[in-house]
Amino acid sequence: MRKAVKIGFIGVFCAVIGLAFPVFNIFSKQLSMDSHENRLMTGLPQVLQSPLRELPRNLDNFLVDNSPFRYQFVLVNAGLDYALFGTSQSDQVLPGKDGWLFYKDGPNAAQPMANYQGLAELNDSADTLAEASAGLQILSDKLAENGCTLVLDLTPSKDRIYREYMPDGYPIVNEENRTDLLAAYLQSHTTVPVVWRYDMLRSQARQNADRLLYYKTDTHWNAVGALIGLDGIFEALDMPTRPANSYPVEAGGTTTGDMANVAALYASLPAEETYVVPGYDRMFEKDSRTVRVIGDSFSEYYMPYLQARFMNSWREHIDTFTTDVAEHPGCDILILEFNERSLDKLLAILEQF
Repeated sequence: MRKAVKIGFIGVFCAVIGLAFPVFNIFSKQLSMDSHENRLMTGLPQVLQSPLRELPRNLDNFLVDNSPFRYQFVLVNAGLDYALFGTSQSDQVLPGKDGWLFYKDGPNAAQPMANYQGLAELNDSADTLAEASAGLQILSDKLAENGCTLVLDLTPSKDRIYREYMPDGYPIVNEENRTDLLAAYLQSHTTVPVVWRYDMLRSQARQNADRLLYYKTDTHWNAVGALIGLDGIFEALDMPTRPANSYPVEAGGTTTGDMANVAALYASLPAEETYVVPGYDRMFEKDSRTVRVIGDSFSEYYMPYLQARFMNSWREHIDTFTTDVAEHPGCDILILEFNERSLDKLLAILEQF
């Protein structure tokens, strides 16, 4: 009798497992398992093409990655870890207070947490600062010879601006961090307009707590924060702006932040509102100059405003930068934009001049 029950139980178990795969395959297009994971999933071709010694490991990875409802288990597990322990399953994501997520680390990041804390060992040496300022001035002078004005835009991360939502255990040691010191040095040792809007953004965040400038679950600023940042560039170019708190703001929809996606928390945290500034394209007279932006992802958020202010403007990613830009800028104004986690990339570029 026991043997029959055991055989029956095994049969039912195998039937459930066997049915799960075809059922899952029916819905797999809607459940997209790999679109939210920061790695490549193991596919069947990889298993079939494996050398004999790697076949067991790759087969095991394939079964794990493609097991029925694995993706849903990942979401549930991530949500439980966050709800019960306040932790993230991603090394890049630091959970903060009240549903805020912060960028902790990444493959190309310049130690964002150490920079947030203002740790002195992260600051650039006197030689590095001198070389950077010299390179920036040379680049600016070459561009000027070719009829182009250079603006350097250093964009703040959200951690210090919304420091009250940072988790305990990351005290600010020095109020002046690496970016503050670098910006101040470049401003005082070159003729280049160096835009660093930390103080303005921090002030606005404190004065208007309900009018967010950055997304809670994303690394980037939103449309309001981007406009306040961009106004620093307009002021450097002697162009008119409006007081930061005077722009009309309307809800534009909802979005899921990149940090929520990376940490598989987008199903656990609410979607965030996006914003628009209605009528911005009618607030100012259009400028006839041509503007070229070379920057990281932060500059993407202020491009709609830039395009509303200039007859011709476009953006390229900072990874496309070459020294040929100095001789052939192709524009009247060149904006180089670097978020403060990309300062190492800025210094590497300036070393070339």
